[in-house]
Amino acid sequence: MKDFFDDRQIAQARRGCTSELRLAFHGMAFEVLADDNEILNLLRDYFSGLTETETTTATTQQRVYLVNSPLDTGRINWTPVERRKVSPLGLKEAYVDVPEGRWIHKVRTGMVMLQALTDPIIFGNLREHISQVINFINNQFLNYQQRKGYLLGHASAFNIDGCVTAIAASSGGGKSTLMLKAMETDKARFLSNDRILFRPEDGQVRILGLAKHPRVNPGTLLNSQRLLFILPEHERKRFEAMPRSQLWDIEQKYDVLIPEVYGENRAALSGCLKNLVLLDWSLDAFEPTVLTPVDIEATPDALEGLRKSPGPFFQKADGSFPPEQCRAADVYAENLRGVKVWRLAGKVDFDRAIALLHEQGIL
Repeated sequence: MKDFFDDRQIAQARRGCTSELRLAFHGMAFEVLADDNEILNLLRDYFSGLTETETTTATTQQRVYLVNSPLDTGRINWTPVERRKVSPLGLKEAYVDVPEGRWIHKVRTGMVMLQALTDPIIFGNLREHISQVINFINNQFLNYQQRKGYLLGHASAFNIDGCVTAIAASSGGGKSTLMLKAMETDKARFLSNDRILFRPEDGQVRILGLAKHPRVNPGTLLNSQRLLFILPEHERKRFEAMPRSQLWDIEQKYDVLIPEVYGENRAALSGCLKNLVLLDWSLDAFEPTVLTPVDIEATPDALEGLRKSPGPFFQKADGSFPPEQCRAADVYAENLRGVKVWRLAGKVDFDRAIALLHEQGIL
């Protein structure tokens, strides 16, 4: 395809997607159509254990098209997506709005996606960048649930008998490591690694996770005997030799596949949110790790690490794309009424943190 502003060429690309995979997440069914059946095999393996098996009971159906072919992006006047934290790797995303939706360019990988209310489509080297295909599908789910009134949060989470504990922090704060440490408790089940959706419902706070396996940095893997095998030996030795402060800042992602690592039936992607743990600790602190309650009605700004902008993919029901901004902290506090909120402060000590969670009956 030479011109992705040409509706006829887009329609032709969609017609070439003849292989099909059906997925279901929390009442939303996806018909994933691709021009490369191997892409669907990769997705089928990835989502195993994270999706519902029945798609016919879903209340909403969504088609998503996957085209395993790169596009020429050089002739387009892209608008950069501004980030609060500038990455040393440079610009991550750019976009251009069109009548049918928004084209989004993943600058580092060359992937190009049309975000639209109906029949969204992604182009690029899909096999090489399968994680971005997974994210594109999950973004449709996030959009749907946010339109239904769910609030987006930046947190990991685990589920014990339907009662969920979320762990919030800014990127690199240790939320994935602590969540995976909690998974060492046999009754704990994975709910989400980096995004949660929540809203008050029937006197409780309903929480949904995202169908995405943990994608973590090497420090998380080194903190667990169970996860060490994921690191190739030469990389493990290199990371083990690093000072802890340097290792903490490494951004190099590895997938932790829940069924492979923890066994079958160790994921439960919805529940009732009972506890929220805010990570406010530091590598430089000397004080012992402590867990204390937080009154978020009096201090809603304590929820800063939980707040999350919907991002450039979020599309409202009328087809428009709102400005990127987080909801106010007091909106988050209002949606968390009835949830016990805790702060972990002092020095970073994951074993001590797990012990404190046990003491409070959270684990």
